[in-house]
Amino acid sequence: MNIFVSYASEDHADADEIALALAGFDHSVFLDRNALEAGGNYISRISAAIADCDIMIFLISPHSIRSRSYALTELKLAQQKWRHPKNRLLPVMLKETPIDSIPAYLRSVTILEPMGSVSAEVAYAVEDLALAS
Repeated sequence: MNIFVSYASEDHADADEIALALAGFDHSVFLDRNALEAGGNYISRISAAIADCDIMIFLISPHSIRSRSYALTELKLAQQKWRHPKNRLLPVMLKETPIDSIPAYLRSVTILEPMGSVSAEVAYAVEDLALAS
């Protein structure tokens, strides 16, 4: 399964850990830090990766939903791809964020709020999504 992880750069350590956990389940994971070459056209590469993904994971934090966040641009591309995010988008509450500041598209499905290991709970949730698809 092709998975796109959308996150704010301030949350890169969590995104890296999640990507490793997903790779352990034999998923192909697009994580911009690992997939974008220096000097390349990152806008077209990210657009193509979203177009090719089966599931998008959106890591919610105050950073990822702030005005002008590139993660919100990635979310917009996902919304253009999938009219409704059911079984396609996994929003993950990475850091406490006021619910009314979270975009409606993310709130239209259940937000994963990990209680233990974020990377493990995300990996298990992705497996559940894969079965539901």
